[in-house]
Parts: sequence; structure tokens; C-alpha cells
Amino acid sequence: LLPLLRHSRAPQVCRFTSGLGIGVRRQVTAAVHPAPQQASALAAQVAVGLPPREPHMRAMTHLASQVSLELPHVVERSMATKAARDPERPKKPASPWIRYLAEFRQQRKDLHHKDVMKVAAGEWKTMQDSKKTQWTQPYETEKANYEKAFKEYAESGKLEAWKRDPAKPKRPLTPFLEFTGEFRQKNAALKVTEATKQASSAWKLLTPDQKAPYEKRFEEATKKYKVEMEEYKSSGKEAAWKEKKGLTAKEELRQKEVEKKQKARELKAARKAKAAAQKAKAKELKAKKKEAEAAKKAKKKEMEAAKKAKKAEMAKAKKLKAEESKAAKAAQANASRKRASMSA
Repeated sequence: LLPLLRHSRAPQVCRFTSGLGIGVRRQVTAAVHPAPQQASALAAQVAVGLPPREPHMRAMTHLASQVSLELPHVVERSMATKAARDPERPKKPASPWIRYLAEFRQQRKDLHHKDVMKVAAGEWKTMQDSKKTQWTQPYETEKANYEKAFKEYAESGKLEAWKRDPAKPKRPLTPFLEFTGEFRQKNAALKVTEATKQASSAWKLLTPDQKAPYEKRFEEATKKYKVEMEEYKSSGKEAAWKEKKGLTAKEELRQKEVEKKQKARELKAARKAKAAAQKAKAKELKAKKKEAEAAKKAKKKEMEAAKKAKKAEMAKAKKLKAEESKAAKAAQANASRKRASMSA
């Protein structure tokens, strides 16, 4: 949607922007204004139309060295969301509209920030081309210099070298891809899609013996690739390349996934350790409870035994006392009988 919004002058498109998500509106307006704009300001920017093939933030960053622009937080926020950029790569010049808007901001500081875009867009739209030359001429000159510098930059190999580390070993082609490459060379007249389709069909018809040479070469190349990759990583070249260029969006996503998985594993391990600790504590409490119950039971048994022994002892003492009383009575009776016989 951004190219459409940037170059279209149709009022229908201006009205359409009011229905866009806030993320898209911010991308469109962040290049030319320090704060998120209202729908009217966005419509004014779209109505003006910027020259094609001009990245807004890069242009704004380039112009900041010529005109004092109070947009440091906008530049930082935008660049933080982009991939690392080669510092040797030439920067595109700011467009005439961006140059005019920067000067307009400095001259019309009395306007509120939400009105700057609207007023500037209206004046720029009605301005004659002859009056725009003070901004278009420097742009054309810088643009020609930029195109020449970029061509030299690309031809030097730095553009491709920034995309991929030249020292990094290349992954070998799979048996099917190697066969497809040979098939395309033999059938150069075919379109790529048709050649790939026919190569796929031909590959499926090959016997295992016919596929064996491709698979053998792939196996040997894979072993060599793994050795070279180990040397590449251990030499520090990979780390130096990543430090120079920064992580790609894919690598950042992979790193976040690794960190997320590591965090999940740590959380799982913590939960497992906590569960194990709770289980051990429960087991210990159960053992203590069981021990207390056993002690209580033993004490009860001991008390019952003592009570039973005391009862038996009391019964024995009672019996002994009864026997002693009986013996005493018998002795008394004998003594009485003896006295009686003596008196008779």
C-alpha cells in the first residue's frame, strides 16, 4: 500500500487512508513529521505525491546534515526497525518535497505541528514549477551523483558482500537440485517453471542406480561443507560478520524462539523441582504423622499394659489380704477352741 499512498493524487485514496490501520499510517507519516498525524495531515501528504523510488527515512537522514530538523526520535525509531545498513553504501538524496518541507518547518514555527503538513502540502501543490527549481535542481544533481556512486558500489561487489559473507561456505545442492540444473542446461528453450516441472517428473522416473551418483556427490559435498562450516565458526569469522552486519530479522526471530524455548525449559524445570520439593515435603509430613501415630499407639499400649499390671497387682494384694484374714480368723478360732477345752 505504501507506493500507492506515496504516488497517488486521487482524493479517493486520501479518503481511503483514514480507514487504514494505525501501523500503516505511522509508516506513511513518520518520514515527514515528528509525531503521529491526524487523518487530514496524512491525506494532504498523499495528495502532494512524492517522487517515485525515494525512501523517506533515508532521505530525511541525508537532509539532516544540511538543514536542522528536530526529528531525532523519528529517525531512531524508524532505523531501529530496519535491518543493519552498510555504512559504505551511498545514501539517496532527499526529494524536493522533503527539502521544501524542512525549510517550511523552520520558517513557520508559529503553526501547530498538526497544521504544518496541511499548509505546506497546499502551498507545494499550487506552487509553479519555476519556483520549485531551488529544491529540484540540487536534488537532480545529487541524484546523478548518487546513481553513479551506487553503480560503482554495486560493481565493486560490496552490495552482494553485505548481503552474504563471502567467506561463509555454501551449502551443497541436493541431488534433485543438481539434476534440475543439468536438465535446464539441456533444455534451455523451456521456461523455468516448465523446466522445473519436467525435471521433477524425470527425476521421479530415475532408478535408484541412476540417482546414486547424485546422492554420492551430495553426501561427499555435505561432509566437506560441515567441516568447512566448523572451521568458519571456530575461526571467528562468523562472529565478526554478525557483529559487523547485525542479526537479520530471521536470525532475531530464531534467537527469540531459542530464548523462549530456554525460558520454557527453565520454567518447566522450576515447576518440576517445586513439585518434587512439595512431594518430598508431603512424604516427610506423612512419615512424621505415621511416626507420631505409632508413638501414640505405643504409648497407649504401654498405658494399657501398666493399667493391667496394676490391676493384677491389686487383685493379688487383695487375695493375699483375704488369705491373711482367713488365716487370722482360723488361728483365732483354734485359740478359742483351745481355751474352751482347757476350761472344760
